[in-house]
Amino acid sequence: MNLDKKIAMPLWIMVIFLLFVVLYLGKSIFVMLTFTFILLIFFSGLYRYFFKISHSNIISASITGFIFVGFFGIIGFIVSTQIESFTENFDKIGKGFQGLISSNSLLNVYFKDFNIQQIFSNVDFSALGTSALGIISGFAGGLVTVGLLLVFILIEKDTFVKKIDIIFSDKSEKKIENIYGKIYSDLNIFIVSKFLIALLNGVVSGIIMLLFGLEFALLFALFVFILDFIPSVGGAIAMTLPFLFSFVQFDQSYMSFVLLACLMVPQFITGNIIEPRVMGSRLNLSSFVIILSLIFWSSLWGVSGAFLAIPLMVSINIVLSKFSITQPIAIFLSQDGQIKK
Repeated sequence: MNLDKKIAMPLWIMVIFLLFVVLYLGKSIFVMLTFTFILLIFFSGLYRYFFKISHSNIISASITGFIFVGFFGIIGFIVSTQIESFTENFDKIGKGFQGLISSNSLLNVYFKDFNIQQIFSNVDFSALGTSALGIISGFAGGLVTVGLLLVFILIEKDTFVKKIDIIFSDKSEKKIENIYGKIYSDLNIFIVSKFLIALLNGVVSGIIMLLFGLEFALLFALFVFILDFIPSVGGAIAMTLPFLFSFVQFDQSYMSFVLLACLMVPQFITGNIIEPRVMGSRLNLSSFVIILSLIFWSSLWGVSGAFLAIPLMVSINIVLSKFSITQPIAIFLSQDGQIKK
């Protein structure tokens, strides 16, 4: 028995290593499938919610479909109307950084030693803006593919369940259903809660920037919404972009700091009050693991990995907690050392 355990652990480590190699080599496919799975959970949750109210498949599906099309339609409208003009003015972010340095004598002295202004003068911000446009266009194209995959998965959902029933025994089938049910339940709450919180941050930030008269306020609000899905650093990046941009637009530098302070208020409230109360201990991941997973998945899958880090780690931790041989790993990853078996 002890010998089996000694063999099993290295075997599991080897399997996990090979799995990550496959995930890296096939990242373009797996990223798309993961996004599809997350959207499936999100829109399935919406569908079930509307079904409880209307008791009609047609009405529930229609409302969910309308939300899907409407949401991505709004994103498409903001991107199509503002992104081209924004890329042409992308150099203002670099100029804004220079303005920030110039406005503070301490920063000016510190960064002067590193010739930071000379570095920024050599950066082709127009090229960076064009690259950003290409990334966003590629992302939009990816969303279309994800949408098509989502439709086909929804169509074959019942057939897939029947296949699981045929392949696995009753005991294995129950275990798989238990794992999937736990992943679905926890991720559904996380994704819906995070979506609503990110939407709230985006809308409030957009209103604040519009009141300040900041150019490209809607696009910056979209950045706030999207980057809010990246744990820890996303919100900071989302606030930094309009803050630096405002240094060029506003005549008085203090207005930029007032704008930054106003943008920090909704981020602080949602991050420290609303989010912990809504999500509770559903994630069950330590802060160290969250930061580590952000670094790991970003290295493995790039920017997409940063967005998917938390959902992936929650799913992995749930799966690890269901097998006795991997439960020690799940305990290590957990927030307080407690796992639900």
